[in-house]
Order: sequence, then C-alpha cells, then structure tokens
Amino acid sequence: MKVYIIAFFALASSIISLTVSAQDTLRIRQKEAEALFLGNNLDLIAQKLSIRQAEASIIQAKLWPNPEFSLDEVNLWTTRNQLSSGETIPPLFGNFGRNREFTAELSQLIETGGKRRKRMALESVSRDMATEYFSELIREMKLRLRENLFELAFQQSHQTVLTNQQTAVTRLLTSFESQYQQGNVSKPELFRLRALKLELSQEMVESQMQINSLQKDLAILLHTPAGSYLVFETPELPDTEALSTLALNNLTATALANRPDSRISLMQQDWARKKYDYEYAQRKPDVHAGINYDRGGNFLLNFFGFGLKFDVPVFNRNQGNILESRIGMEQSDVQSQQKVQQIETEVTAAFRDLQNSFAAYRSLDPAYSSELDSVLEAYTRYFTQRNVNLIEYLDFFEAYISNKRTIFNTIKQLRQSRETLIYTTGAEI
Repeated sequence: MKVYIIAFFALASSIISLTVSAQDTLRIRQKEAEALFLGNNLDLIAQKLSIRQAEASIIQAKLWPNPEFSLDEVNLWTTRNQLSSGETIPPLFGNFGRNREFTAELSQLIETGGKRRKRMALESVSRDMATEYFSELIREMKLRLRENLFELAFQQSHQTVLTNQQTAVTRLLTSFESQYQQGNVSKPELFRLRALKLELSQEMVESQMQINSLQKDLAILLHTPAGSYLVFETPELPDTEALSTLALNNLTATALANRPDSRISLMQQDWARKKYDYEYAQRKPDVHAGINYDRGGNFLLNFFGFGLKFDVPVFNRNQGNILESRIGMEQSDVQSQQKVQQIETEVTAAFRDLQNSFAAYRSLDPAYSSELDSVLEAYTRYFTQRNVNLIEYLDFFEAYISNKRTIFNTIKQLRQSRETLIYTTGAEI
C-alpha cells in the first residue's frame, strides 16, 4: 500500500511540473500587472461606460422640449348642404384646399422655475458620482490584485523551497535505500525518510492548488489567456524608513480628502440638495404657449389665435416629492457622518495592523534565511556521515520548513498590511 502512495505522489508531482512547463509562462512585475489591469479588466471597462451614460444624461437634460403641432377638424369631402347653401371656401393655392375646413395648432412648452437648469445640475452631480464610483472600483480591485500578487509571490517562493528540499530528500532516500540493501540502515529509518518525502509531496500539491486558484483569479483580473502561467517577479520590500514616520492623524486626513467613497458621500449630500431644489421648482406650473389657425370654422375665413395653457396648482403642488427630497437631505447628512466615522475607524485599524506587521518584520535577521540554508546543508551532510541521528535531522528539517514559511509569511503580511493602509487612505504611501 505504501508503494502505491509513493507512486501516486510521484506521479502528482510530475503532472504538476509538466503542466507548468506546457503552459505559456508570463513573467510579470507589479507595474506591468497594474497596467494590464487598468487596460484590460472588463469590470473597469463596463464601469467606464457608466460614465459615458451619465454624460449622455447631461446632454439629454440640456435639450429643450420639442414644439407640438396638431392638425384637426379636416373635412375630406364637400357635403351637399355646403354646396346647396352656396357657401364655398376658396383654395389655398391652385385648386388645392377648395371647400376644405381644418384647424392647425403649434404649441411650445415653457418650463418655469429654472427646472431645466436644475435638472442639468442634478445630472452633472450624477456624472461626477459615476466618475467617483469608477475610482472606487479601481481602488477596491487594485487591492484585490495586489493581495493576489503578493500571495502568489509567497506561494511560489514556498513552492521553490519545497521543490529544492524534495530533491535533496529524494537523493538522500536513494542513498539510504542502497544502504538498506547492504544492511547498513535500519528499516524504520528508511520508512521515516519515505514518510518525509510523502509529506513534502502532499505540501507541494496543496501549495500548487493554491497557486492554481490565484492564477485563475489573476487571469480574470488581468484578462490574460486562460492557458498562461503567471510568474510574479517579487517586488522590492517597502521603504521601512518611510513606514516608520507615518502618523495616524495625517493618514486620517488623507483618507477623508482622497478616498472616492468619502467624496461620493459629499456628492450625495449635494445631489440631495439639488434634488430638493428641483422638486421645489415643480410647484410652479409649466406654461404651454401656442398659436392656432382655423380655416372656415367661424365667421372668419382664416382665423389666427394665440393662447396660453397651464395647470392651476390647487390640489397638487408636489407636496409629497418635496417632503421626500427634504428627508433625503437629512438622510444624506446622517450617512455622511457615518462615512466619516467608518473611514476613521478603518484607517486606525489598518495603521495598527501595519505597525504590528512592521514590528514582526524588523525582528527578522536579514541573514537568517541564508543561514538556515547553510545549516540545513550541514545537517544533511552530518546525517549522511551518521554524525547526527535521524530524529535530530528530522526535527531540524521540520523547523527549517516552518521557519522559511514564517519568513515568507512575515514579508507577505508587511506588504499586504501596507496595501491595506493604501486602500483605506486612498493614496500611495
């Protein structure tokens, strides 16, 4: 049974390596990834079209109402009574229009109370809000992109360590199997090395599965071909000197000024006030001014008349919509206060997380990672020479893998904590 398990994990490892090599490898840096993201992401393209829709709404709001023309009371034939009475209507031109009666009217709606201007102002705020919603989407998706990139860097670095150690353990196991055939190594020692290789293979499979999931998410974000395999060129570490000088009050002020959702909150207040102004203007009735022409409908053969038409605001003075918009102003004020409190809380939490991650990173010895490699190499040599027993070697080997993972994770947490603070402040720091 153990032979089958070993064969299974060996096959799984070979499949993973073949799959990666068969795919188109795309090495990418953070700036290149963000350029692809801004240019190719379909969600951003769709949101950008919303801005154009809002601009089209402004164009529509600027347009004047069309004049209305009506033609009515047209007699299509001459009646007997009309012929017997001897009353005739001369033609309009030539022989056209003889004994034809009709009325025509041309009218124009005139909006009062500055409704058109207020409607344009309302749509302008909506356009500005659409622009800020686009910025907010970029902010959220950029955080997601960078977190995925840093997680990919962590997993790929960890995968490299596991691959190197599996190669070393495989060589060691091959040597021990030969020694076992000669009777120089005990069976428990041989089986314990086989178990170590199984554990490494399983950890490599789990790590590769996480890498595959990240590859899927990044392919969607960057709109890259599904068959491509991204290798993230690990960026430089954040400027620790700059991080140590950050102040919470300055970060909070930056967030309130720069975050798109903060500006959206202020725009919603402005939109609510303009909505109230527009609804209040609806109290004044609009006027229909018109001119009408009557041909043969009264004692005048060609009658021209002028008139006005408007609603008499006795019952409906738009009271309900005015009240609703007034409540909307109060609601937007409360939501704006809540947004300020939310931003301050988020910045504080992100700043504290960055301080903790920064303290953990500064506690790392820069030379510790390379020293671990050297010590493990020495332990492997001592173990081969039988100067170190199996238990001591395996204990250090597990500690080596754990410490490597901790180092990579500490660096990843520092990067992600910094990105979270960038996200909460809405500005690069």
